[in-house]
Amino acid sequence: MLAKFAPSNILSNLKENNKNCMVVVGKEPMQISSVKDDINNSCHKDSVDKITVKIENSYDLNDLDHALNSQSLFSSKMLYEIEVSDGLIKKEIKDILVKNIKANAEDYFIFYFKKSFKDYKKQNWFELLKNLSLMIEVDEPNSEQLTQAVEDRIQLHKINLTNDAKKLLINYSLGNLIQADNDIQKIKLIYNKQEVNESLLAAHITNGSRYDGFNFIEHCINGDLKKTNETSNYLEQKGIQPLMINGLFAWFFKAVSQIKLSKNQSINSNIFRKLRIFGNSQNLASKAIRTLSVKQVEACLNKIQEIDQIGKGLKMGDPWLEIKRFSIGIVKMMNKRINLKNG
Repeated sequence: MLAKFAPSNILSNLKENNKNCMVVVGKEPMQISSVKDDINNSCHKDSVDKITVKIENSYDLNDLDHALNSQSLFSSKMLYEIEVSDGLIKKEIKDILVKNIKANAEDYFIFYFKKSFKDYKKQNWFELLKNLSLMIEVDEPNSEQLTQAVEDRIQLHKINLTNDAKKLLINYSLGNLIQADNDIQKIKLIYNKQEVNESLLAAHITNGSRYDGFNFIEHCINGDLKKTNETSNYLEQKGIQPLMINGLFAWFFKAVSQIKLSKNQSINSNIFRKLRIFGNSQNLASKAIRTLSVKQVEACLNKIQEIDQIGKGLKMGDPWLEIKRFSIGIVKMMNKRINLKNG
């Protein structure tokens, strides 16, 4: 069974299923690259020659027939990588391709359609190839699929992460599979098959400043003025771009506002995942939702927008000074409401 977000041993899977054709549908570049790498490795190992054919409506039928019947001097097996362009493709071209798939059972045919599965299914390619092929979808995972996607990439790269480290990786990728995969590959280079816990991962994630930025938000929401001031000074001295830190605040408070301003303010992990809030950030968001008023959340969003304009030079001001004022304001709001509730 092929892993959805990290398919491997593709040619072996075709053999096991008595197929010689694979259809790859989708636009996600990292997964497309991963599929091609796996196929190239298998071709090299099994001495299979590869020919790439880019199919367009204007493709000459004689040229296509020649390409599909080329004989290799070095191998008895061929793999045809067929990239299908958008738009109308002549029936004659499709007929030649289907004929060759059926006639050349020892060769491989890999089709790439850079479109959504929904759009692919509307085309008659779907009916022509569905009984002749296996299919891989290569789309960006949605928020509900992200945990499985990261798990698939971890298995593909054969690294050993603790459960806490996996949660940290998902959280700090902000739901971006490419970011998570970059970190996974970096960890593999450093630790190979050694078990990597949360602290080891935190020391080596691709964007260390993002890790510090998450800590900054955590100190603000926890109402820790001392750590908030220390972290803001550290980030500024380190030369971190204020727009990056402000972007993390925007990501966090937009999610908080969507729940806070909704008619149904229920808080659960599924809702947070849809808003791309993972791991410990879910606890912080829950705390902010419970503690801050609607007016205060709206004020935070307005301040974030103001800092964004300052950082982009659209408005006068010092972005780091405004971030520091903003963070102190959050600490005060969190402490005031918590004290009122406790009192």
